[in-house]
Formats: sequence, structure tokens, C-alpha cells
Amino acid sequence: LTVDNLIKILAIQMRFRCGIPVVIMGETGCGKTRLIRYMCDLAKQGKRIKKNMLIMKVHGGITEKDVIEFIQRAEEQAVKNCKANLDTVVFFDEANTTEAIGLIKEVMCDRRINGRPVSPDLKFIAACNPYRKHTEDMIKKLESVFYV
Repeated sequence: LTVDNLIKILAIQMRFRCGIPVVIMGETGCGKTRLIRYMCDLAKQGKRIKKNMLIMKVHGGITEKDVIEFIQRAEEQAVKNCKANLDTVVFFDEANTTEAIGLIKEVMCDRRINGRPVSPDLKFIAACNPYRKHTEDMIKKLESVFYV
């Protein structure tokens, strides 16, 4: 645990307390998921709860239905965790890779899912990789893979 990581964990906890959504951006492999997993492991030490972090590995095939079902499972887990005075963290990994990003925004920012309020016991974090503007050469290479 570095001082930098400790400061990040404290900043995330402050946002949780204030009800502010947390979005982490960084290159692939820089430790976004590991940091959140470590923070959640610290929180559940000494408690009998086994799961206080639910990770949705988001990709292009994720639909709004998948997000809705995931949130329902998270809400069920939050009921158990709340009895142990423990936050339930919902982590959308690579959130910017799906067409369901609008629903993820609704869940995180508006705390609603299709108009229904989301459990106040859930804490949301999204991680995304930075946008890259491709060169013309790279676009041609990518297109050649998809168009034969």
C-alpha cells in the first residue's frame, strides 16, 4: 500500500459519504480494479461477510437487461451486508465499452434503474480506459480485420 493509493482510497470513501459517484480512469493494467478490491477487503476485515464487492466486467455484449439483473443481485447482497454495517460496492469495470452506458449513468448518478429507486446501501464505482484517437493508418488496420 503506497501513500498515493491510501489517498485514493480516502478520496473514494469521502465520495461515498457524500453520495458522489466515483469514476476511475487509467490505462489497462494500472491497478484500478486491484485498488478497489483492496479497499473492499480492508472494509470487511473482522466481519463474517464474504462478499462486499460485486464486479460487472462490462464489454460490448452487455445489455441493459444484464445491468438490471446485476443490480438486483447487488441489492440482495446489500441487505445482508447492511446487517453487518458494511457497504456493498458495485464496480462497473470498463464501463465505457457498452451501449448500456446510459443505464449505468442512470444507476450511478440518478440512483434509479428504469425509474425505480436503487437501494441506498449500494456504492457505485465505474472504471474506464482513456479514449484514444486512432491514426488513419490504425483505422485502416482495424477495418481490415473486420472487413474481408
